Amino acid sequence: MVRRWMQQRIQVTKDFEGIVTPRASEEPADELSRRINAFCQTLVDYVSAGHFEIYNELITEAREFNDGSLSTAMDLCKAIVQSTDLALEFNDKYENDKHCTALLAGLPRDMVELGNVLNLRFELEDKLISTVHDCHRSMVA
Repeated sequence: MVRRWMQQRIQVTKDFEGIVTPRASEEPADELSRRINAFCQTLVDYVSAGHFEIYNELITEAREFNDGSLSTAMDLCKAIVQSTDLALEFNDKYENDKHCTALLAGLPRDMVELGNVLNLRFELEDKLISTVHDCHRSMVA
C-alpha cells in the first residue's frame, strides 16, 4: 500500500514539473489547461489516499506495535494536515475546463507556494513512514 502511494507521489511530482517547465508557458492555453487539470486530479488523489488510507494504517500500525511511535505519528499527521488545506485550495482554484488569462497570471506564484508546501509534506510523510512502518518491516516479514 505504501509502495503504491509512493508511485502516486512520483506522478504528482511529474505532473507538477509538467506545469512549471519553461516550455509549458509557451504551449497553447488548452494544453496547459489539460496539464493543470491532470495535476489537480493526481494531487487530490494523492492527498486523499494519504488521509483516508495511509495515515490511518500507519497510526493503526503504531498503536499495534505499542513501541512509542504513536505519539510521533500523531504529531506528524497533524503537521501534514496543514499542507492538505493548501493543496485543496489550489485544486479548487485551478481545476476547471478553461483557465482564463487572469487566473493563469497567478499560476507561477501559486506553483512556487504549493511546491514548497509539497516538499515539506513529502519530508514529513517520509519521516512518518520511517518512524512507523520501516522500523517494523522486519517484524512483519
